[in-house]
Amino acid sequence: MHRIVDATEFETAYPDRRAVSTIEIDTPLTSRGRLVELAQSHPADLVEFNPGELPISVSPDNVPEAGMSAAETIEKIGTVNSWMTIRNLEQDDAYRALAFGIIDSLKPTIEAATGEIMRREAFMFISSPGAVTPFHIDEEHNILIQIEGTKTFTIYSQHDRELASQTDLERFHSGAHRNLTLNPELAGRGEPIHMKPGTALYVPPLAPHHVKVTSDVPSLSLSITWRSDSSKRACYLHQINHKLREQGANPKFPGENPLGDTLKIWKTSAAARLGRLAGK
Repeated sequence: MHRIVDATEFETAYPDRRAVSTIEIDTPLTSRGRLVELAQSHPADLVEFNPGELPISVSPDNVPEAGMSAAETIEKIGTVNSWMTIRNLEQDDAYRALAFGIIDSLKPTIEAATGEIMRREAFMFISSPGAVTPFHIDEEHNILIQIEGTKTFTIYSQHDRELASQTDLERFHSGAHRNLTLNPELAGRGEPIHMKPGTALYVPPLAPHHVKVTSDVPSLSLSITWRSDSSKRACYLHQINHKLREQGANPKFPGENPLGDTLKIWKTSAAARLGRLAGK
């Protein structure tokens, strides 16, 4: 059984604000043995694991190798400080049914606000006690569900350009790493959300955040993400602006000039079509 028990806050907050809901999940798919099986059978490039002793703000170039296999990480997660992510769970039929069933229960609210649910994906996070996920951004709509253990998820406004500047977002959408540098003087702007088993947190696209496991047992979380027309449009505009900035322009932030945004998209799309035709 897996169902959202109380999605009242989600219904009023989506898609602009974070929302905390309650969920019930009862499935053998989250057992340690089943996750080891998944990690061993899943494509190796979809399993990421890192040491857990990281500062909140860290460059990806300074993150050392974890030094263990995915299966070893899961088996020893309670005694070694590390965290891992199993990406694209939807490639497994059972995990896809679990994740997509949860999203489908919220479909009326989501589609009324942002239209068709696009590119649904699911991820499992397994973290040692005390493990830190550094300050970063993600482009998708996200519901993070705490299954075991507890963690503090500190979230910041996606509209705060001192935390994630326009150029930060342009570089991110054009291929740069998701990790950002957090100015210690701005750290207090975050809202710490204490997640326990049964907590479901909605995270809007591009809302910066960092996470720390606070329990003395490992943390297990399920993340379900999706895109919408608005999030895809914003991504495309940041990519266009990145190219314009490289050419010396100072483009406006997406949404500041809707007509200008539309013209930029039309011009870029037309140039791409002409380029394809010229290549034939």
